[in-house]
Amino acid sequence: MAIFTPRGLKIRLKTDLAFTYIARLHPRFSAFQVLKTVEGIELIPSFVAFAAGLYTFYMGFSPNEIALYVGIATVLGGLITTFGLYVVPFLVRFITGLSYLHGFGIFTIVIVVFGFLTVGWKGILFYFIGRYTASIVIFILDAWQLKNVSKKVGIQITPVERNFFNAYRLHASRAGITTDLELEVGEVQSGKWNIPYSALQLNWPEITARFTED
Repeated sequence: MAIFTPRGLKIRLKTDLAFTYIARLHPRFSAFQVLKTVEGIELIPSFVAFAAGLYTFYMGFSPNEIALYVGIATVLGGLITTFGLYVVPFLVRFITGLSYLHGFGIFTIVIVVFGFLTVGWKGILFYFIGRYTASIVIFILDAWQLKNVSKKVGIQITPVERNFFNAYRLHASRAGITTDLELEVGEVQSGKWNIPYSALQLNWPEITARFTED
C-alpha cells in the first residue's frame, strides 16, 4: 500500500487514508500541491547544504571550514525537516519550486563547477565530506524520532510519511483548518477522499498509476 509523489517518493499510506487528509484541504489546495510540498520538505537539508556550499566557496574558506559549515548547515536542515521547524517564511514554498529542477543533477553540477573555479577540487571534496557526515547525524535523529512516533500511532513511519503529515499541517495552517492528524469517526468511510483523488487521476494519471494497495 503506497502512494507516490510526482518525482516518485514513496509514501507508505493507504490511498483512502492519505487522501482523507488531502480532502480536508480541497479545493483550496490540490493533491498535486500537497505531494509537491512533500518533495520540497524532503529537499530542505540538501538545499541548505547547497546554499552553505556556495557561500563558503565564494568566501574562499579552507577545506576544513567548508566541511564544518556545510555539515552544520546540513544538520540544521535536517532538524527543520525532522521537527517541522518551518520558521523561515516561504522556505518550503521556495524549495518546493526548486524541486522541479531536482533530479537533473543541476545542483551537483553547479557545486562542482563553482567549487572548482573558487576553491579547487579539495574544497569540493570536503564539501561532500561535510555533507555526508552530517547525513549520518540526520539518519540517527530520524531513527530516534520515528521510532517514538511509530509507537504512538501504531504503524511504521518513515521520513517520507512524516513529511507528508507535515505537508498537510503546512497547508492546513494556510487554509485555516485543523492541523490535528486524528481523524473523526467515519471520516475515511465518508468517501470524500475520492474528490481530490479523482481530480489528481484526471489531471495527472501517470502519478496515480503508480499507487498500490498491496
